[in-house]
Amino acid sequence: MGNGPLIPGLREFDGPRRGVPRVIWVALGLVVVAGLGLVFIGVFAGAGPMKSLGTVTDDLQTVAFRPTTDEAVVQVAVALPPEGLCSRDLVAVDAVEGSGTVSVSASVTSLRNAPCDKQGGTGDEVWVDVLLDQPLGQRLVVRSEDGQELPRQTAANLGG
Repeated sequence: MGNGPLIPGLREFDGPRRGVPRVIWVALGLVVVAGLGLVFIGVFAGAGPMKSLGTVTDDLQTVAFRPTTDEAVVQVAVALPPEGLCSRDLVAVDAVEGSGTVSVSASVTSLRNAPCDKQGGTGDEVWVDVLLDQPLGQRLVVRSEDGQELPRQTAANLGG
């Protein structure tokens, strides 16, 4: 008797091939393609769950404030950038309240690759409502970047 396999043509020491089934690779490929598609749409179209990847946020300068009929709301004037704003741009003012001051800062969020007709420009401003936790009262409104007090607009010189 020889030292070979018991059944000629059968290699008894070869086990079954142990690999990842092809259907798993296909599913994994589809998941990767879908993920890349979401990132692409978010970055270049500014839509979907990844739209924040397609936006850019820039700081703006706050220039003045005025009270409103609601004591918990003030309006803050924000200077527009020299190139102006698109109609889809979002101007936001953040307020940090202290016992004697309200510090405000402004920013604009716009789509990264979206063409638009810019409106406004140097010297123009936009008024943004800011909701406060407590009424303004006698607190000062200051620019958070440099701590400079913002001028208060009155009924005689309301603009915007």
